Amino acid sequence: MYRFKKAEAEAEFEQIFRLNHAVFARELRQYAADSSARLVDKFHDKNLYVIAVSDEEVVGMIAAHDRPPFSIVDRLPDPGVLEQFGRLIEVRLLAIDPAHRSGMVLAGLFLTLYQHVRKYDAVAISGRVEECPMYHRLGFHDLGPPVRSGQAEFVPMALRVADLARREPRWRRRLESVRGPMP
Repeated sequence: MYRFKKAEAEAEFEQIFRLNHAVFARELRQYAADSSARLVDKFHDKNLYVIAVSDEEVVGMIAAHDRPPFSIVDRLPDPGVLEQFGRLIEVRLLAIDPAHRSGMVLAGLFLTLYQHVRKYDAVAISGRVEECPMYHRLGFHDLGPPVRSGQAEFVPMALRVADLARREPRWRRRLESVRGPMP
């Protein structure tokens, strides 16, 4: 059983740093592995973290922030393209422990994050090239070509929040089919 919530406790943040290291340094090799087995995002102080918790362990997380500078700017051929989107929130990180990579964890993270992003006009991401089909199914559109970061390649993308509203009932149904009605 999973719980989805905003990260608030110091122990949750410590688990996020360890999950980030496992995914972004060891698995994707976007960053060099560190002996501390921790990876703190450069925007940590302004990030909102939505987490998936199973048996008191953080097994998935999404980090987002709404204050420039946005990291996606460094991956765009023309950073001015972001001006067309109005109020923007950037989803910086998505990490899920491999043992918990089910559609349910992803849907729960997205649904919980959606509650926080509804007040914005658009969501910007740098999506891993390997995951582009999933992001395109969610409604994201490429804003430029892939850009390498370490051993990984990312595509700058954006999605209007109004387009997300159509997907919310499907995420909710998927979660409710497994865990019962949600508020």
